[in-house]
Amino acid sequence: MLNWIRKTWMLLLIILAGLLIFGDASQLAVTIFRLSMVALVLLLSDFILDNRKRWGLFPSLDLDAAIDHAVNGVEIKEDGGSYHQHNTVASALVFLGIIALLVTIILVAVPSAHSSTLDQARPYLPTLSQAIDAQWPAMPLRHIPAGQIEQESSWKEKATLKTSRELGRGLVQMTIAYDKTGKERFNIYRDAARMRQLAAWDWQRDPYNIRYQLTFLVLQDRSNFARVRPYTVNDTEALKCALVCYNAGTGRWLSRRNNARRLGLPADRWDGGLDGAYSKGEAALLYDRPLYQAVNEYPRVVFKRANKYQGLV
Repeated sequence: MLNWIRKTWMLLLIILAGLLIFGDASQLAVTIFRLSMVALVLLLSDFILDNRKRWGLFPSLDLDAAIDHAVNGVEIKEDGGSYHQHNTVASALVFLGIIALLVTIILVAVPSAHSSTLDQARPYLPTLSQAIDAQWPAMPLRHIPAGQIEQESSWKEKATLKTSRELGRGLVQMTIAYDKTGKERFNIYRDAARMRQLAAWDWQRDPYNIRYQLTFLVLQDRSNFARVRPYTVNDTEALKCALVCYNAGTGRWLSRRNNARRLGLPADRWDGGLDGAYSKGEAALLYDRPLYQAVNEYPRVVFKRANKYQGLV
């Protein structure tokens, strides 16, 4: 069995390729868990059939021996030595069987990962849709905020990120930031409370409130979009810039525009323009990777995650 396990490295590469092509990065852990369970069942079955030959439906089946026989052939001993006689047809059938098994696992496990995400999202999608209808009915690509929520919290209502420098809570990870002394540097809840639509929110007692959090997200996206749209080539690029403003602040977008003009890059789009216009200061590490990578990743990942929500919001 150990020999069989060692040979599964290629199978793992094929599975990972399937995840990259068909899967969703947000559910990679879920998918790997499901695949691991399938692999565990196969290994356990192989172990039982190999060592408990009088048990089960196929008491005479030895999987390792069968595969070895098909792939390596049968050793034939004659005077003066021995040689292996290969069965090409059997080897081909074993290879095709392995491929068929992998395809089955990928087709079953990857869609189930998508289903898991949508199952988590479904209770909140009507509230998000209502917030968009009420606050920004003309929003282009109205499924994009769903991608934001998945990126921010994976649709976990009580999601909490707490470090020495920030506290993020809820579906949209509304954030309170602190300086090195622990003093509050900014509080997005206080900004939200100044909005007419959120004035009644008692955020100190109810920071995770679904309706208010989703309303805040839509209002922020609308405000950021209105700010950047006059300077962008189309709605799609404007939404990407608005996402950067939401994630990294409006100052980041303004800084990128200034750098783009200085470097001769297009300043009216994110992709192929502002995404390459980062300054040396953005090479500073944030959570063990350069800041510019995190800034550039956000709109790309949100758009990718949002695809599955088209027509659902």
